[in-house]
Amino acid sequence: MSDIWFLRDLQRLGKEREAIANLEKRVQWLQGINWTLDVSNLVVEASIHAHGYDYAVKMVYPRLFPEVPPEVYPQDAQEHWSAHQYLHGALCLEWRPDTWHSEITGAQVLESAYTLLSTENPHGLGEHNVVPVQHDFSAGQILRGSYIRAYVAENVHAYLADLPLPCMGYMDCWMHWQSKSFIIFLQSFQPFNELHEWCDASIPKILNTTQKKGFFFKTAYTSKNLDEIKNLDDLIQLLKQKEFVSSFFDETNSDWLEALTKSLLCIVLIDIENQIHCFLKISADSQELSKARLLSSNYITPNPRTPTEFHKLSDKSVCIVGLGSVGSKIAISLARSGVNSFYLIDEDVFLPGNTCRNSLDWRNVGEYKVHAIAEIISCISTTTKVDVEILNVGGQESSLALDRVLKRLGSCDLIIDATANPRVFNLLAFTAKVSSKSLIWGEVFAGGIGGLIARSRPDQEPEPQVMKAVFYEFLSTQDAPIPLTLTEPYRLEDQSANILEASDADVTVIAGYITQLAIDTLLLKEPSSFPYSMYLIGLQKEWIFKSPFYTLPIDTAGIAIPQESSVVEPEVVSRELNFLEGLLQGTDDADPST
Repeated sequence: MSDIWFLRDLQRLGKEREAIANLEKRVQWLQGINWTLDVSNLVVEASIHAHGYDYAVKMVYPRLFPEVPPEVYPQDAQEHWSAHQYLHGALCLEWRPDTWHSEITGAQVLESAYTLLSTENPHGLGEHNVVPVQHDFSAGQILRGSYIRAYVAENVHAYLADLPLPCMGYMDCWMHWQSKSFIIFLQSFQPFNELHEWCDASIPKILNTTQKKGFFFKTAYTSKNLDEIKNLDDLIQLLKQKEFVSSFFDETNSDWLEALTKSLLCIVLIDIENQIHCFLKISADSQELSKARLLSSNYITPNPRTPTEFHKLSDKSVCIVGLGSVGSKIAISLARSGVNSFYLIDEDVFLPGNTCRNSLDWRNVGEYKVHAIAEIISCISTTTKVDVEILNVGGQESSLALDRVLKRLGSCDLIIDATANPRVFNLLAFTAKVSSKSLIWGEVFAGGIGGLIARSRPDQEPEPQVMKAVFYEFLSTQDAPIPLTLTEPYRLEDQSANILEASDADVTVIAGYITQLAIDTLLLKEPSSFPYSMYLIGLQKEWIFKSPFYTLPIDTAGIAIPQESSVVEPEVVSRELNFLEGLLQGTDDADPST
């Protein structure tokens, strides 16, 4: 079947031709209908007569018509007729993608074009009118075609509105190059006359790649006045009309004169309605000013887009051991959720082979994973504290260093083992036990067939080692043995010698579940959203998993939680206290056998 509508649906083609022919006969404003082809698009050329002016138009039927509406353009691509005209030239009409349905014809689209041109009357005789705007554009649509943009925090508007009129001062601007845009962050305002300053502490410092000193002026001019500024001379002449700044531009102001010799000079003007107009002098040798499109945000702390209960996470601390594919995703997700303190432990360096599953990419090759993840978190929230440790927990390390790290991680509210390493698990299980802290662990099974998530909370679940034993006991009761030979992490060879690899999607699913379990634990939710403390989650129809997303909870509720006895025999107390007393007195004759 052809994907070109007029070849696929000849009946609809006939309907379109008939409707437009009837419209041409019925009205006097439509003349010169001419059907033509532009590559694979069907085009109708015509002349729309309104108020003594002939508008040469062309209506282009898209390939997906009638599911997508045709568009009306000036035949001359250089012409711009209406305030209701897109950058690519098409008129914004009554019938557009958000109002269109397939029963509407091209004839009705031409009628809509006539209504717009006749009402607005951009080139005809008589009065020109303003047609009410019905556009509901997103920020992305508004910014389309703009390269220079300025980010303005929500509370800067209130700050500028409170400043007296007139007012002027310095600004600190952080400038950041992106692949297809140039962003100016208005980081601080420092008014003259000892007025209070304003600073945006929410902007990550890593974005301060280029810092420039700029100037701001709060004026009584209208937005229309300021929109007429095209170059530095226009700006100076306009501001000189106000006595309060006339002396600012003379030859005695060294700050201003020095700024004129540099590139990337940012000047902000505030109009009478407290609207911000941001201008940038790009080149040191040019007087031309480019006007930046504003990016506004209602971002506050805590972030209103996170669930209200997540705001309690801001005073929680989390230790994550292992910043590989699973741990990196958990750390970043918890940071986005509102956790404000991290202790990240890993000794590994990021390499190109890790790009298939880790949250990092080629920009981080050769970097310690903990440093790279810490940097990402710092770009998510400027208030988050991240401590890192380059240590191989469970590997060959100094006992003193390991002891120091285990003591430090035992002070966190939650410990997460994302290593899937039995030696690491044993150390973290012991640390969680002696520090009375919750431990969460998980792993992605080789080949991406599924994964395990589990947690042990003090006085609520058995100790981690006991739960691990329960897990192995559960495995021993299953009729189907694990159908794989582990060749390397995330990879398996099945009984048919087929190599299966866990994908990024597999890892992301399990990491997401671990993150949810972590949040539930940190919030001390009662009742918990997770009725069980250990789950096997299937991602493929393999092994004991009957289907993808098949979940097997492992019940640990019936296991008794042992209570350590605090009763010590009196003779033991006396003997050991005597030994310690001897040590404290500096004697070395204490014999532990006595």
